[in-house]
Amino acid sequence: MFRFAIAFSAFLLAAALPARADQIDGGWCSEDGMKRIHINGPNIEIPSGRKITGAYTRHAFTYTGPAGDPEDGQEIRMVQQSDEHMILYRSTEPDSFEDWHRCQVTS
Repeated sequence: MFRFAIAFSAFLLAAALPARADQIDGGWCSEDGMKRIHINGPNIEIPSGRKITGAYTRHAFTYTGPAGDPEDGQEIRMVQQSDEHMILYRSTEPDSFEDWHRCQVTS
């Protein structure tokens, strides 16, 4: 019975933790730390702070900058490289990319 209680407790703890490993969901920061985005399924908060929707897959996200936004009309495509690294492409700069990393959680 004691083993069952420990195993069940471990299961509950694991289920309570956010499952973001191996997927693009979560908070991302630009290399210089000046821009942030947060992805939650098809929903994203972009660097300007606006909340919009885009095309979501487990390891990639694409959106078009909304009217009136600094990214107005740009297609932004992000591709996750690892749990901690993603590359961001802008349609206005097709030959370059930006490195982004997971934002550090602060309390």
